[in-house]
Amino acid sequence: MKLPINQVADLLIDARLPWIDEQNIFTSNVTPDEDTTGKTTFIRIQDTVSQLTDHANNLASTISAGVEVQIFFSTDGKINIFDAKVTILNLFQENGWKVQRPLQPDSTDPDTKQRTVTFYIMKDFHIR
Repeated sequence: MKLPINQVADLLIDARLPWIDEQNIFTSNVTPDEDTTGKTTFIRIQDTVSQLTDHANNLASTISAGVEVQIFFSTDGKINIFDAKVTILNLFQENGWKVQRPLQPDSTDPDTKQRTVTFYIMKDFHIR
């Protein structure tokens, strides 16, 4: 089974969203040579808290895997951020991911001036 962060990355790549290049979807810290001008939209996907659930006879049968998806939108103004958020929300929900927290307010990266959106999602994976 692929790591949950890789499953989310594959989901975003397969969606072929016109405003994101698959080379700008990262499942780790953003690489040091990443554009810091704010002209590139990129997505960072990280693990969050996962937990064992559905115990029977002291054995867990499910892992509830948490993932954080942070989108840094280009400052070029060509992306309707609200429409992009709705598209991403629908993509996650249609593929079995649950949005775990109230949506965080958009924020502005202090260095690049990019608008950022963060999603916290979770999905259950049966292990037994």
